[in-house]
Amino acid sequence: MTLKTLSCWLGAAALAGVLLWGPGLLAKDSPREHLEDVTTGLLTQIRVRQSELKADNAALHALVAASLKPILDYDRIVKIVLGKKHYGQATPQQREEFVVELRKQLVRLYAETILSNAHGEVRYLPFEPQPDRKYQVVKTKFLLPGRAPFDLHYLMRDVEGVWRVFEIRAGGIFLVKSLTKTLRPEIDQNGLETVIERWRGAAAVEVDAPVAPHTLG
Repeated sequence: MTLKTLSCWLGAAALAGVLLWGPGLLAKDSPREHLEDVTTGLLTQIRVRQSELKADNAALHALVAASLKPILDYDRIVKIVLGKKHYGQATPQQREEFVVELRKQLVRLYAETILSNAHGEVRYLPFEPQPDRKYQVVKTKFLLPGRAPFDLHYLMRDVEGVWRVFEIRAGGIFLVKSLTKTLRPEIDQNGLETVIERWRGAAAVEVDAPVAPHTLG
């Protein structure tokens, strides 16, 4: 599973728009309201400014970076990818550099995906709240013209009152875990710095928003 594939599924997740959450979860800061605001705003701008954004990568990347920030749980994703061992062995500077480069890659790849798939349609499956779980699962089917529909389930957790996506299950595959399986051998063999330098040398975008220090639990 490549980072580009992961990004494509993240794009599909964001395209989902309004989530059908049960009445008991529709509080002021519910996942439905939060994601609806974010995705509606992003898709509106993408569709209205499509010609402009196709010609201006910097503007597209800036828009996507700002939109992904309140949706993705970068802290949890980094913890899953690095694992307890590598996260514990990494210096604070390496942790920050890793998440900065990861964000750049996701923004760049996601921008390409959402620009070409903004016309996609999402069908929602019945939502079953799990109040005793530490996270909730939203199940959808994503449809594009001329392609077979695929299942897209994404896992969200409450991070200080904000619902964020930390894992996506696409066609039965957990994408962040798959990314972990791709990167972990390289980190085991060559060290975390190798991945950071490889990403840094690849075509990436600048993300203006600073990355807050991580406090992964």
